[in-house]
Amino acid sequence: MTPAPAHRTPIEIRPVETRRDVTPFWRAGLAAQGRDPAFTPPLLHELNLTITPGNTPFARDNDGRAWTAFRDGRPVGRIYAVKDHAHLAIHKDGAGHFGFLEAIDDDAVWDALFATAAAFLRERGLTRMTGPFSASINHECGLLVEGHDTPSTTHTNYAPRYYAKQLERLGFSGLKDLIGYEGPVAGSSLPARVKRARTRWAGSKDLVIRSAVGREAVATLNAVYNDGWSGNWGAVPVSDAEASFLAELAQPLLPRDWTTIVTWKDEPIGVLAMAPDVNEAIHGLGGKLFPFGWARMLWRLKVAGVNRVRVPVIGVRRAWRGTRVGAMAAASLLADAVEKAQAAKVRRMEVSWMLEENRSVINLVASLPAKHTKTWRLYGKDL
Repeated sequence: MTPAPAHRTPIEIRPVETRRDVTPFWRAGLAAQGRDPAFTPPLLHELNLTITPGNTPFARDNDGRAWTAFRDGRPVGRIYAVKDHAHLAIHKDGAGHFGFLEAIDDDAVWDALFATAAAFLRERGLTRMTGPFSASINHECGLLVEGHDTPSTTHTNYAPRYYAKQLERLGFSGLKDLIGYEGPVAGSSLPARVKRARTRWAGSKDLVIRSAVGREAVATLNAVYNDGWSGNWGAVPVSDAEASFLAELAQPLLPRDWTTIVTWKDEPIGVLAMAPDVNEAIHGLGGKLFPFGWARMLWRLKVAGVNRVRVPVIGVRRAWRGTRVGAMAAASLLADAVEKAQAAKVRRMEVSWMLEENRSVINLVASLPAKHTKTWRLYGKDL
């Protein structure tokens, strides 16, 4: 950590108010991490969609703002803060959130960013600050604290080691660890093992996996997700409008049958979503899709293929946890995903993130086989 010498010009903090302001916000990430080979710049196109004020259902439902830090006219850091009304209604913890965090290793930059975000949250009556959430627990969240030796997968945080040190210097402490497991796909015997188990199970014919395609499927998937995750640490339901927005955002990039719903006697009880590692497909594009980035990304995703996939969602409704049906549903969902990854000639699968206490899913994923490769940490402090 490097304090700013007295001769340096002061840090200027500017709010992101229009689409034009998103570009320097994006460039702040390049200033902080652009030379790290494990870092893949986020797509400017996607940040335009998610950061431009009032542009998403989440932004319209909540009170959030983003800022960029400048020195001598150049972006050197960024932060986002939000009063998440759904979170506060459920958890009643007085906590505002921060996220989309990027900054060079300079104490003055971090001090200015967090002073601005904290003041915004205090003005709205909040007493704690937690994160990173970009923009909520249902999106990219946590700060990478373990697993810096490999590139991040799609929509997971990558951060240099000094980010955690800066947060700790500012008085933040760890609240919860989120973990990721990764393992090879080609040699996985999980599909065969699950198939054998189902042949010995009388209820097998009543457990059916189908693709989640269309508006009705998105609504069903969201209902199962909100129920299955409702008892988890920090859980907040996803609105139907936000679920539709996220589905439209992902649709051009995902194979149609890689998001699945499992039913038991025609009742939807579990969901799984799997995505190709878009970070692998956009690596080297510098975060820009125009003029030729779109074509290169789609060629890598649809024609050449990627080496790694990520499973960000796997779970069953709360009523089926701890039951034979629920266990078989989760195993069948993951086995189906492995078979699809094998057919696509994918080499590796990451399942992330998972709460550190979710032993049933962790044990299932470990049987791929897979190993604990990454940890993301959520931090908090009183304001």
